[in-house]
Amino acid sequence: MATLRARLQEIKREPGSTLEALYATQELFSYVPPEAITMIAEELGMPESAVYGVVTFYTMFYLEPQPRYLLRVCRDLSCHLAGAPEIVRAVRQELGTPRGEATADGLFKLEVVSCLGLCDKQPAMLVNLEQRGPMTPERIRALVHELRARGA
Repeated sequence: MATLRARLQEIKREPGSTLEALYATQELFSYVPPEAITMIAEELGMPESAVYGVVTFYTMFYLEPQPRYLLRVCRDLSCHLAGAPEIVRAVRQELGTPRGEATADGLFKLEVVSCLGLCDKQPAMLVNLEQRGPMTPERIRALVHELRARGA
């Protein structure tokens, strides 16, 4: 938690700083632990309930530990028409697990999400917060192989 506190002290107290603090927290821990909510509230001078409200409002923040690699595939219209269903199938095939469940090795989890704002990269996805696209089943296989090689 000392590393988190140091990062939080670098964040300016201004509108939007809660999101910055939560991204920093999740980058460190893969989720937002309860003690981090308390620390963020203290450092930013706001109620814990306000921080908790932000965490639970946005779907990109988690209150429970997540796998090392969170794969989010866009399902909105432009990505759907560009082949998102095939991308989801390719990811599921490579991971060997249904969407929403972590792989047995704890490295991956697939989420199918609404618009990522990456219509110029359709079909698009995020690997954690890294933008990827346009994706193909072949690129999915190469990506999963590369990430498995990196391991945890």
